[in-house]
Amino acid sequence: MKKIFALLFLFLLTIIQAQEKTSLNKGEITIPIGKKLLLKPEFKGNKIINFEIIKEENLTEKIDLFDNLENFKKDNIKDNSIELTFSEAQMMTSSVYALLTIQKTGKKMIFKAKIRLKGDNQYQSTSILPSASNSSHVEQWQDNIDSIILSDFELN
Repeated sequence: MKKIFALLFLFLLTIIQAQEKTSLNKGEITIPIGKKLLLKPEFKGNKIINFEIIKEENLTEKIDLFDNLENFKKDNIKDNSIELTFSEAQMMTSSVYALLTIQKTGKKMIFKAKIRLKGDNQYQSTSILPSASNSSHVEQWQDNIDSIILSDFELN
């Protein structure tokens, strides 16, 4: 009987984690693993104070980082869109967790990030490099991550 309850508990826990949603809170965005977002930012000076989700996709397969970078087409569009993809990824023969950023603000974008490892309750800060406009920017981790919080967005 204990085994049945344990299996039921694990099943429910898996369903709850799989249903984690993207959330927005005053310029802060929480993204679970396996999401691709297209965002429209709201500005106050050079700070992004809020976002509107224009499009959200669930990713079921690992993304190929080399393929993504190779097929990126740079343009001169400055529509202020921000595309964020947070997913498991393949880099040659290695599996990694990656955040891909494509932003079209015409300026360099800086922001802060915190990651939560699978099975952990707390988020921990991680370093993020600035993202240039109209380019594909990749951050990657070897850790088993289930979600990321991005905040303090500024344009330079």
